[in-house]
Amino acid sequence: MKGSLRIARLFGIDVAIHWTFLLLVVYVVFLSTRQQASLAGTLVALAFIGGVFTCVVLHEFGHALTARAFGVKTRHITILPIGGVAALERMPTKPGQELLVAVAGPAVNVVIAAVLLAGVLLVGDVKTPQNPFTQSTGFFGMLALVNIALVVFNMLPAFPMDGGRVLRALLAFRLEYARATRVAAMVGRVMAVGLLVWGVMAGNPVLMIIAVFVYMGGGAEAAAATQRAAMQGTLVGDVMQTSFRTIPSEASLAEAADAVIASSQRDLPVVDAYSGRFEGLLRHDDLAGALSSLDAGTPVSSVMQTNLPTLPPDTPMLDAIEVLRLNPPVLPVTHAGDLVGMLSVGNVNEFLLLHATPRPGQRIRRSRED
Repeated sequence: MKGSLRIARLFGIDVAIHWTFLLLVVYVVFLSTRQQASLAGTLVALAFIGGVFTCVVLHEFGHALTARAFGVKTRHITILPIGGVAALERMPTKPGQELLVAVAGPAVNVVIAAVLLAGVLLVGDVKTPQNPFTQSTGFFGMLALVNIALVVFNMLPAFPMDGGRVLRALLAFRLEYARATRVAAMVGRVMAVGLLVWGVMAGNPVLMIIAVFVYMGGGAEAAAATQRAAMQGTLVGDVMQTSFRTIPSEASLAEAADAVIASSQRDLPVVDAYSGRFEGLLRHDDLAGALSSLDAGTPVSSVMQTNLPTLPPDTPMLDAIEVLRLNPPVLPVTHAGDLVGMLSVGNVNEFLLLHATPRPGQRIRRSRED
């Protein structure tokens, strides 16, 4: 995630902290100052926030490591002021697997809360100086209560919380995946409206913000499921762009600029002038940067990207979308080394616009030539 700083790498997964997390630190210091807490009390408050977010990270690792057991990788875990995000490459679509991945995070918080409460009951809690969080309950007792609250909040049956995914997984045992998602999203939206009304009547802005968050999350999840259903059984060859301009690797930056202007094509595939085989991709941003710092006669081969993945035309689109997410928004489609098409985010969006809600019997695909 942009604006994040990696602070650790555990189990092969990067853990990063987003710069906005500093706003929470500033807010905690502000609360402590307003309550006239001592320096020790302020430090305890900051330590408590650190403890809470350590529990949040462990929660996300619960998701990530369970997903790994089903062959799903996690790119990174990012800490935000509102919690943590485990960037799974995808969610398992088998109901049983999604159910286990979804409950793994809250299960970690249940274990943490049980251990903390057992420790408090057996040994006692740590009394702390005056601070905004722990002066009445004790440090570890309050941390246990926060973990219980995390479980309750995350298990609400609404996207994007874990409870929404649990509900979808349970429904998907009996319903088709996209329909299960729509039903779960509708349940979440009804809950969001209820939270909004409650927040307005109680004058609680936090509840109102959560309601908006839940309502939007349900809509996004339903849209993603609809798109996934539209892509089911679709290949890259059905979606790729076959009419595009290429440029030889010996061409100059000036010639590339002329080609972009003439064709309105932002990214140019670079091919060998003699064999026509794909060699690289000249990105628009790279071309613009090179024109401002290099001679216009510099060959495009010195600027093009060569480490891009290529997609065969028979690649399932559900797999290709995951590749697009991790790479530039346009990728070459090759067959036996020859460039046969280009796949971009724009192609995908156009396909979804035309096919996401087809009428019966009217789903039309481009016929592939044998």
